Amino acid sequence: MQEHFDQGPEYDTEFPNQWPEDPQLSGFRPFMEAFYRKCDEICLRLMEALEMAWGIEDGSLVARCVPSATDLRLTHYPAITVEEMQSGRTSRIAPHTDFGPITLLFQDSTGGLEIEDRTSPDPDSFIPVPPTQLSEMIVNVGDTLTRWTNGKITGGVHQVTTPDAMKHANTMTIPSRMSMAYLSKAGRDVSVGPLPRFVSRTEPARYPDITALEFQRWRNSIVYNLDKKEYPNGVEGLTGLAEAYV
Repeated sequence: MQEHFDQGPEYDTEFPNQWPEDPQLSGFRPFMEAFYRKCDEICLRLMEALEMAWGIEDGSLVARCVPSATDLRLTHYPAITVEEMQSGRTSRIAPHTDFGPITLLFQDSTGGLEIEDRTSPDPDSFIPVPPTQLSEMIVNVGDTLTRWTNGKITGGVHQVTTPDAMKHANTMTIPSRMSMAYLSKAGRDVSVGPLPRFVSRTEPARYPDITALEFQRWRNSIVYNLDKKEYPNGVEGLTGLAEAYV
């Protein structure tokens, strides 16, 4: 259970931002636009670092993220009882990976964020990512980076659930939770197929050469149960899906 506000780049005329007009939020828009630009700068610097680490052409990853199609999302999770969360009738956000290359995540002190424990033999094992200070930034790898690296780097499965310290306190109420996520995305016309650096005769391409927009539509079809979870006929299986790149 959640509600959120999404913000895209200032220059996006195809999907322009819709800003609240409430006079109580004076200063909200300029602050958010400045924060978006700062997150974008950090994201591109991380792409530059990955180019250096992998020995690939300078600017090859950065160019795929410009112009930005990224969402900056403010999410509010209303207060909910532990009993209702543990019953399975509702959740804050189910296990998932993010669509884009990387996500910059900021959370409040409520807790509940968990990431998949890849050291555990249990495929459904998660470990808490406890909040330490409000200035902390969490970096998640997303599915686009997995595809670009031909599976060398895999996306981090994560969820938001009952804070670890409250899981056995059914009569308690979990406080509301706030988070900010800079969900980076490749340019809409950019390929999200594997980069040549990660493809060889012994390691052929594991993912089709489709655009970021086509990939987003396919992922939306899974999230909203609009179509099958696999391409029935390659890229043709994307036709008729949701048009919004959100």
